Amino acid sequence: MIQNGFMGIVFLLFSFSLTGDTVKVVDMMVNSYTVECVGEMEGNCLLVQEGDEIGTEDWSLFYYEDSISGFDYEPGYIYHIKVQKKKVKNPPMDGSSISYRLVRIVSKEKV
Repeated sequence: MIQNGFMGIVFLLFSFSLTGDTVKVVDMMVNSYTVECVGEMEGNCLLVQEGDEIGTEDWSLFYYEDSISGFDYEPGYIYHIKVQKKKVKNPPMDGSSISYRLVRIVSKEKV
């Protein structure tokens, strides 16, 4: 009985990997200010760090301020957040292939 349950879980995990539904939670730092940027439209981009960039002087442009679902950015604060990254099936030609959703704010520090 336990073996059948284990095989079911293995099959379920394997089938998710075959469909390309890649979801993972990552740490991200968000800088205290935005910069103007142009992509699919003009707007303000967040400056973010992820992975090995965290804690360095390197910041990457993140299109746009509202691109992290559930995250209400407020200028003047540096955020440490956890976000869920999910691969988007059939993204629009001018859209991102990854969606971002706020899991939680770890810290919010006034600069």
